[in-house]
Amino acid sequence: DEAFADRVLRGTDVSGSERREAVEGLSGTLQEIFAGVVQGCTSGGSYSFVRLVQRGGEFRPLFRLCLPELSGINYHELVIVQTGEGAKIADVDVYLSGECVSESLRRLVLPALAASNRGLQASLSAAEVQLLEFSDDIREIGNLQRGGQPKSALELFRRLPQVVQDSEPLQRLKVRICRNLGPDELAEALQQLFQATAADPGAGFTEVERLELLGQHAEVAAAVDRLRQQIGDPYLGLLKIESLLKLDRGAEAAEAVAAAKVVSEGDADVALTDLRVRLHQRDFVGVAELLEGMQQSPTGAAEIPEYQEFLRSEAGQAWLQRQKTQSETP
Repeated sequence: DEAFADRVLRGTDVSGSERREAVEGLSGTLQEIFAGVVQGCTSGGSYSFVRLVQRGGEFRPLFRLCLPELSGINYHELVIVQTGEGAKIADVDVYLSGECVSESLRRLVLPALAASNRGLQASLSAAEVQLLEFSDDIREIGNLQRGGQPKSALELFRRLPQVVQDSEPLQRLKVRICRNLGPDELAEALQQLFQATAADPGAGFTEVERLELLGQHAEVAAAVDRLRQQIGDPYLGLLKIESLLKLDRGAEAAEAVAAAKVVSEGDADVALTDLRVRLHQRDFVGVAELLEGMQQSPTGAAEIPEYQEFLRSEAGQAWLQRQKTQSETP
């Protein structure tokens, strides 16, 4: 907690009882994050080590967080520090957020600290001072967005000075607002965010989402390849499968699945995607072999259009008969 608080309060002169109160308020933040990870894993998700990432003079373990049924992929870079009690996690760089947890929390606590410490602004960066100056408006924009009033939120957003609008935290807020507006507004907001954050390791997720929204499947596949190379995780190839199938590039989709299998043995989502590709290619013998190895159809299989066609095929009928025989065998 102390190491995390140091990162949240870095550069400020907060000390004494004020610091103790801040540390107490921040206590347990990282534990809550990992409690959420555990909950996701128990619901069918996964949390897997990918590789070590070098940032400056330190190495950080990179983990892949997968939500159940391919409902989301994120990456966590763990910031490790040495303490008197050994190595501890001091922070988490969340790729989809584009920043460390400490940076997100810092924006939340600075207004409260500034209210009781008039000299605080002197120790802040120019960008932080600007955000602090308009913190009330930004808070109201967030309230409108969460309250289902995206048009009002965007109207207030556009009243902010351009330099504030262009900051990364506000660009991300704009994307959240535009998710409840039309696809044109969202595509524009995603493009602006990608341009503002192109150097971030997870910026490619924004690009992929925009291209998917526009239905540009060849560009989606190319963007996923760039993102996969940037992060260094073959698992990300799964993000281009649907686009590849729409382009009738089944062999390339099969290669992407095979690469993902190498780094995620036994992953249910990879198995379901593999099934999706084989069904698309009408490789019903291969589908039967895959299902034999899995002992049963994976969750979501019945929702794949070609699955019913497989069940009616010769290979499918033979597989069903084997399943029936096995179930009747004592």
